[in-house]
Amino acid sequence: MVRIDAFLKNVGLYKSRSQAKICCDEGRAHIGGQRARPSQEVRVGDQLRVETSSQIFEIEVLQVPSRPVARARRVECYRVVSREAVAEEILSFDDDA
Repeated sequence: MVRIDAFLKNVGLYKSRSQAKICCDEGRAHIGGQRARPSQEVRVGDQLRVETSSQIFEIEVLQVPSRPVARARRVECYRVVSREAVAEEILSFDDDA
């Protein structure tokens, strides 16, 4: 089994395990609808919801790689169920408040 922070790094959703750990600590990663701790294990068939800086992914785990996977082979590790863009809030000093 592989920890969720390592899984997110190994399949390229985050560049480093420490970034993936922060994602989990901030509550932006879920396994089966439950908030995931960074040390929680990922299994084949798990449904993950992961929020990156630009997108929210809902994925199904197909393989659990223990080492980083080449970009061309990442599609073998998970299936994207849904993907949505994160709305950016633009703040300006010119806005009337």
